Amino acid sequence: MGARRFLRVAVAGAGMLAGCGLAIWVVLWVSLRSSATRVPNVADMDTAHAAAVIQGSGLVARVQEGVFDAQVGVGRIASQRPPAGFQLKRGAIVLLYPSLGRAVQKLGDLTGSPVSLAEAELESEHLTVERVCEVEGQADGVVVLAQMPAPDTLVAPESAVTLLVNRTPRQKRYVMPEFVGSSEADAARAIRTVGFQLATVQRVSYPGVTPGTVLRQDPQAGGPVAEAAVVGLWVSR
Repeated sequence: MGARRFLRVAVAGAGMLAGCGLAIWVVLWVSLRSSATRVPNVADMDTAHAAAVIQGSGLVARVQEGVFDAQVGVGRIASQRPPAGFQLKRGAIVLLYPSLGRAVQKLGDLTGSPVSLAEAELESEHLTVERVCEVEGQADGVVVLAQMPAPDTLVAPESAVTLLVNRTPRQKRYVMPEFVGSSEADAARAIRTVGFQLATVQRVSYPGVTPGTVLRQDPQAGGPVAEAAVVGLWVSR
């Protein structure tokens, strides 16, 4: 009789323990369910609106440093952590990353560079040549004289750049030497040495002057002349 009574007491005690365990589990489950919330989707919202939506869900919004994103407007949310739909305990933190727009880069200095090199450099930087304006005789070679935007300007990838290019090299300038009184041979040698061109020599009679002497020249001595100037001589015969 004592054994049966003990067994009944033991079964009753086990039942009470099981019931208490189940009750505790239900309370915890309900508590967890009531304190958890899903992270809302705030992608592409402006920062202030996104933070308000997060706060309204019982979570805490923390705005982080911006990220470059060409698909999302500047100041709007490009990404969030945890992502939308993730379940968090109320009061947990959600990180928001606003968009800075397209990534920017500093434009290099192209002035003085040959045109082909400048175009290759722009291509390597994922930039394009929008327009080429040409002038002549402003530099010694076919080079870039100026650019728009200016050097060191921050620009977005694939931005267009306008170049001002010197298309025809300028000629060097010289002072015309004096050839009058020199022999024809010496004058011709000097003319070719400095890169001038000798035109047909005009031979004229001039009594009292040694034949082959330069009597006159064109351009005259002391005047400015361009590189590869054509020089005319009048020589006594």
